[in-house]
Amino acid sequence: MNLNHVRYKFLRSVRYCYLVLFLTLSWSISAHGFDKVVIWGHKLHSHTHSYIHERFYRAFDYLGCPVHWFDNNDNVQDFDFSDSLFITEGQVDALMPIRNDCKYILHNCNLDKYRGVKESNCLIMQVYNNRLPFRDDLIKVDTCMYYDVPNRTVYMPWAADMLPHEIEEMKAKIGEFEKDACVHWIGTLGGGVYGNINELLPFSDACVENGISFLHTGNPWVKGLSREDCNNIIARSYFFPAIVGTWQVENGYIPCRIFIAICLGQMGITNAKSVYELFDGNVVYNENTHQLFYDALERAKTWTLQDQLALMDFVKEKHTYLNRIKLLLDFFELMQSKGSSKED
Repeated sequence: MNLNHVRYKFLRSVRYCYLVLFLTLSWSISAHGFDKVVIWGHKLHSHTHSYIHERFYRAFDYLGCPVHWFDNNDNVQDFDFSDSLFITEGQVDALMPIRNDCKYILHNCNLDKYRGVKESNCLIMQVYNNRLPFRDDLIKVDTCMYYDVPNRTVYMPWAADMLPHEIEEMKAKIGEFEKDACVHWIGTLGGGVYGNINELLPFSDACVENGISFLHTGNPWVKGLSREDCNNIIARSYFFPAIVGTWQVENGYIPCRIFIAICLGQMGITNAKSVYELFDGNVVYNENTHQLFYDALERAKTWTLQDQLALMDFVKEKHTYLNRIKLLLDFFELMQSKGSSKED
């Protein structure tokens, strides 16, 4: 038996163990009151939120749940939507079916449209920020994750775009990627209220001062990258910082790029204090992004394989879309129990 075969069998057993563990933790389609998942929204590469929809799609598919991905342009006249779990976003839900026998996970939607849906079958998914209404009845599930039962809302960060077994596979490849003398920026780069240009330029300047180029490699608003190309670019990048704009800094936003970077073997680098706190101080943080580059340069001198693997394990165990699915489905159960209590 050769080494590659041994490694394959090990990784396959790891994947199986994660699946069994998640199933044990409460996964059952029938137990949650639906028999299929419908992602109704942005098709891949059409919008930045399409990547969120893709990650939910991949995670449900991995769990063996029938999952479908539609948008307003699809002909769904003959599709049986009964007993579906819908996941959608407010810019794309115009033609999505509204049914009393279905469950809904809504992000930034006009709730007036859903008034006919039983309250315990309709939850609101919001991104965590530091301006939550921190009331006494808000339930803290984990760091940066809260249940707001009266308002049917789950607050949470987005998560890694890799599944646990894929992170485990990536751990075995650490060191195989030859680093470029370039920091690749994949994502939006621009100004305005929600822009990040003022934060990225100082980091870019520091790169150039040290003979490292800074390249806007992928713009999701122009042309999306394939998963394979994106992962290869991130893994090869000299650094892959999770830099956010002023509004996101002030509001404690946690960008999904921090999880993605770590999963692909990159040291965590950020100007967001909320990210620093989420990772218990185990990432490089400085709000001054010019200095952030130099801090990262210094930390890289002592950064070990064990440091990297520990960060990857943290993401693998707590911040994948399997974790987020469990968080959301557990909230459905909680709302159901609260509703039953009121009826009694």
